Amino acid sequence: MSFYEVTDFWGLLRFNIHNNNENQITMTTTSAKILSAIFHPLLVPTYALLILMNLQTHSILAIPVNYRYIVVAFVFLSTFVLPSIIIFLLLRIGKIKSLEMQSQRERVLPMLIIALVFYGTYQLLKQTSLAGLITFFMMGSTMLVLITLLINYTTKISLHMIAWGGFLGTMLGFAIRFNYNLTYLLFSIIILIGIIATARLRLNAHSPFQIYLGFVLGTIGMASIFFLI
Repeated sequence: MSFYEVTDFWGLLRFNIHNNNENQITMTTTSAKILSAIFHPLLVPTYALLILMNLQTHSILAIPVNYRYIVVAFVFLSTFVLPSIIIFLLLRIGKIKSLEMQSQRERVLPMLIIALVFYGTYQLLKQTSLAGLITFFMMGSTMLVLITLLINYTTKISLHMIAWGGFLGTMLGFAIRFNYNLTYLLFSIIILIGIIATARLRLNAHSPFQIYLGFVLGTIGMASIFFLI
């Protein structure tokens, strides 16, 4: 993948978010809530693994097909079901006011828990025969959660954009580092990110700055890991 293709991806995303932002009135609040739920940040590891498991790489092809979906199910339980239950319990005991966690202060404890869960998932996957891109993705996801936690003290950065930007960064970093053609997948992810960004803006969950900050941090943060480790 060339530098010019990467530049085209960035230009497409800027156009997509800007264009959707100008026309976000066409998206209803209900639609925005549904999209925000379907593409919730905690579901990104599961979606990511479903796609990663279908890449024709040496490390993926070495995993038996049946075992691949067992791994996806494990990641779904550990990175979505478990933290969701814990967050719901935090709501019941009054540690957070709503599941949306609208204030920056409310986010701190849940994000610490999510970071621990993600790290635990990474360590468990690392102990198995799995290696390469899957464990790499979980390690990077843990780092992004911790970085987000620090930035959260300054601004209410978009967790949706951090997560989906991180997924884009993973695919982008992999494509560049190993010269793997993922052009159509990358364009699809960018379009999806634009739609999710529009939904978050429609709900007034974030400012455009917080949306862009989350996307840039997630994308660059995860992509750069491929060239630092």
